[in-house]
Amino acid sequence: MTAQDRNSGEDTPQPQERAKATSLFQTEATLSTAMRAPPQMRGGRMPLFVLEDAPQGLAWRGKGGVVFAGIAPTPAQTQGWRCALEWSGPEGGATHGGHCLCCVGRGGLDQFLLAQAQSRVRGVGEPLEVMVVVCAPQLVAAYKTQLRTSVFLSAFYALQA
Repeated sequence: MTAQDRNSGEDTPQPQERAKATSLFQTEATLSTAMRAPPQMRGGRMPLFVLEDAPQGLAWRGKGGVVFAGIAPTPAQTQGWRCALEWSGPEGGATHGGHCLCCVGRGGLDQFLLAQAQSRVRGVGEPLEVMVVVCAPQLVAAYKTQLRTSVFLSAFYALQA
């Protein structure tokens, strides 16, 4: 349906039709509870998820990489991914944070993911469309906070909620 604009005499779309085409509000969730397919890259940044379990769908495994942070994966968990990696925290205990001079270069998760992204840009390994970090349930929030505050990491990855 269209309504005629009194000033111009041209047909213009009804407000409902305009809202469907240019809505500021999200009408479909980019990530359903089933996680059937990963979201697409936006602005050149790869979607990054921190989860307690790796998604099971073939769309995820065929397009993405998985990092097992501090946990040993089973062969079934690594099967089918373009890239399956393991990361464990720095040897010798806790760190003071990325801003501390004595801790710089100790190999935090953010630095590990940054090195992976830089390698992909250089053409090492298969290209990835999504990256998933799998960790213990009690560490999900802590890792998300660490990755969200990493300045350089945000150039390559878009951390998903």
